Amino acid sequence: LILFGKSDWEESVPFINKEYQHSYEYFYSLCKKHGIQMLRASYEWYDYENNFFSYAWSFEGRDKKWKKVSRVTPDLIYDKTKARMELYYKKELICEHYPFINDLHFTLIVNDKITTSLIFSHWSKKSWIVNNNKELLKILPFISSDKVVVKSILGSGGKEVYIENKSNISSIATFRTPYLAQEFIDSSHGIPGICKGAHDLRLVCVNEKIIYSYIREPKKGGYLANLAQGGTLTIVPENNLPPSLFPIIHNINETFAIWNPRVYSIDFMFDQNQTPWIVELNGMPGLYFT
Repeated sequence: LILFGKSDWEESVPFINKEYQHSYEYFYSLCKKHGIQMLRASYEWYDYENNFFSYAWSFEGRDKKWKKVSRVTPDLIYDKTKARMELYYKKELICEHYPFINDLHFTLIVNDKITTSLIFSHWSKKSWIVNNNKELLKILPFISSDKVVVKSILGSGGKEVYIENKSNISSIATFRTPYLAQEFIDSSHGIPGICKGAHDLRLVCVNEKIIYSYIREPKKGGYLANLAQGGTLTIVPENNLPPSLFPIIHNINETFAIWNPRVYSIDFMFDQNQTPWIVELNGMPGLYFT
């Protein structure tokens, strides 16, 4: 069962975005061919007294349609909920009865941008936690780039990410939660043989193995390459990856070796000197291959 966040059980299909729906339908059909029955449910549909999912979605049958099922007791849960602290307690209760991928401790660490920037500080831009605009202004002299990046510590999908010139930093909205402030990485020189301009490069790993990698490029005039923000995606074969990445990947795998299995992604940017920097890690990489 793939565990998701809040969802309306009254909907006729579990997706609003048709492209995501297509991706999951393909994935579920592929699993079915290998004898794996896939289901989809919100954590809100879990019965915490009787320890089963009251409702779930399945995609199967000759008609290949989404169907509603009840009283589900999965063999395994793949966690795709948002990285929000209020969910961890509820997932811990579910975890007492069902195995999770990823392990909740791994998820807690890998999705926290400040934690991963400290663990892998050699390959990460220095970060500051700021609670308001006043604190942000105080740390600006320590940031060498003309632009500054301010983003949510637990955010994903390019949401709550602000990239502004230092002189225009007051235009950033008032913070609702603590944010992370970082030096801007100028990736406009691209990666030789892979892309010519602004980018981020995502590697998706299962344990030590790179399963696939792709370059994401922002729309013209933008900085955010996330697909949800209008970026484009191009698959990059592993033998095309720059050799400078592999010592970093090896170090990350050594650090996380105590968690097995683990599914996660690493996002990199290359600066004007072709130095790779870790942008962030993600314990819940997306499934979006239309």
